[in-house]
Amino acid sequence: MQAHSSTEGAALAPARAAPGPSGLPFFGQTAAAWRDPIGLFLRSQAAHGDVVRLRFGPFDYFLVNDVAAIKRVLVDNAANYEKSRSYAGLRVLLGEGLLTSEGEFWRRQRRLAQPAFHRERLAALAGAMAAEVERMRGRWAGLGPGAPVDVHAEMMRLTFAIVGRALLSADLDGDASAVGEALGVCLAWANRYVESFAPAPLWVPTPSNLRFRRARRTLDALVYRVIAERRGRGEPGDDLLGMLMAASVEGGAMSDRQLRDELLTLVLAGHETTANLLAFAFHALSSHPHWRAELEGEVDAALAGRAPGFDDLPRLRLTRAALDETLRLYPPVWTFERQAKAPDVLGGFRVPKGSLVGIAPYVLHRHPAHWADPEGFDPTRFLPERAAARHKFAYLPFGGGPRTCIGNAFALTEATIVLAMVLQRHRLERDPARPLRLDPAVTMRPAGGLFCRLYARAQGSSKAATTAS
Repeated sequence: MQAHSSTEGAALAPARAAPGPSGLPFFGQTAAAWRDPIGLFLRSQAAHGDVVRLRFGPFDYFLVNDVAAIKRVLVDNAANYEKSRSYAGLRVLLGEGLLTSEGEFWRRQRRLAQPAFHRERLAALAGAMAAEVERMRGRWAGLGPGAPVDVHAEMMRLTFAIVGRALLSADLDGDASAVGEALGVCLAWANRYVESFAPAPLWVPTPSNLRFRRARRTLDALVYRVIAERRGRGEPGDDLLGMLMAASVEGGAMSDRQLRDELLTLVLAGHETTANLLAFAFHALSSHPHWRAELEGEVDAALAGRAPGFDDLPRLRLTRAALDETLRLYPPVWTFERQAKAPDVLGGFRVPKGSLVGIAPYVLHRHPAHWADPEGFDPTRFLPERAAARHKFAYLPFGGGPRTCIGNAFALTEATIVLAMVLQRHRLERDPARPLRLDPAVTMRPAGGLFCRLYARAQGSSKAATTAS
């Protein structure tokens, strides 16, 4: 099925009703989505094709896996699509940050934040990233062979420290535990808020609302403390916070509330998704020891035992490809949505005004038209010689079009450095008594953590197992 690439073409396209599964009167597939949203999306695509109509109470929901239709939504006709109601809960948490804002305000804020993520900045930040990994490796050195480790919790702590040092020039390691707990409460609340047809207003003192308000106060206290400390210095600095504080906007400098919204979005959302990526990467490599050995060999050859710098990243091709493959199988942003402001045609099917359009990278990244052995783990899919022939919109771990994640290069630089440095010194083996379970909420994370056993690895031992039998 082929989507038209212009609004005029869409208006002339033969409009058909999209197929979809039958469901309960009024509620449609709501109960199935609550029980197992990933399973519902996978079954729907397999049974009904690349544009599927689902029904969630009063809402039409179109699950789109046609790459031309996805391009139309994100690029060719992007003006017709706005953030869906599913972002309402995140807006309560994040305010008008880059993730939730729209229109000219969003464009202005993006322009202001963009320099903090330029290549030159990333090169300067690589040393700070490596220093935080070294601090984590020092903690791990005191653990005995086979010590149980919640890898997801460790990565949350690490990426929070990295983002604090790199973007705010602040040591946030001591805040990681409280912030991680608060972030989990807030994201769970935002997910429930969206799933409810009539959510209780935040001022209603339900137990869920009270927990959310306490957690949000924890996050706000951290961000406003960092802002106040910076203002107390009398100079903005040259990191992300400094750039935003120094920026001139209509009416003067950014208010503390504006700064809070942007920092909360970039720092908290960014660190959580990168932590999820790294946790899933260690799970995948433990499940595929052949590929882990290949990466260990590459890291040993490229780095010879030293910490990686920015200039080393091109020599870590397979390490980066393993992260790309992890993002394919376990995209932290496993689904995202837009809402149609006017009728459209996607893949030859009618999309009425007001409909929700869902793009689920978790499903798209398993589409057999684009991926051979889609459930297999094969990092070489992402080496340049193989990746060049793939459709650009078949792989969307960071979204696509003008709203592609602003921090994608930062996240991949950080993740490559972390993965390489852990592989230098340690092996993480899955705990078979605690299998991986997915928690597909606002982001996809390991449900209940991801537990592995930690073993030291002698450098140069990439071909020999070092774990206990």
